[in-house]
Amino acid sequence: MKKLISNKDEKCYAFMLKIINSIQKINSKYNWLISSIEAYPHGENILSESNQDNEYLFLSTNELINMLEGNDFQWIWAVFSAIPNNYTIKDILKYKIPYIENNQKIFTDTIIQHPLADIEMVVEDGISISIVAKDDKYLNAFKKIYPLAKDHY
Repeated sequence: MKKLISNKDEKCYAFMLKIINSIQKINSKYNWLISSIEAYPHGENILSESNQDNEYLFLSTNELINMLEGNDFQWIWAVFSAIPNNYTIKDILKYKIPYIENNQKIFTDTIIQHPLADIEMVVEDGISISIVAKDDKYLNAFKKIYPLAKDHY
């Protein structure tokens, strides 16, 4: 497992559509658990009606892409966990939901917080994005988008 961080390729790392599209080209058989969300969509609430606590979003890759194509809004903070779609939301919620606040390990260690996830991306205050993946093909796709990405801050 490896980690890449991009903080010099763009002025703002808040728009996720091109990253999700690049991952989808490799494997669309993921569901996305998105947590620790601070985001500013244009004129709509991204958090589902079924998630009244605003703790997370749970979307298929296609649902996530459709949402972002309709409104590629600014994500300030968020953890995007790609989980193979053979797991149900019930399976996924047996484990702690990935988080950012007061979690220094995500910035210092090469970890994926959710044990069922293959990929974890963390948007950090809109100034950087990191990716940790079990398979290098996702890191290579990320590196094509962000050629200045490094393995440390």
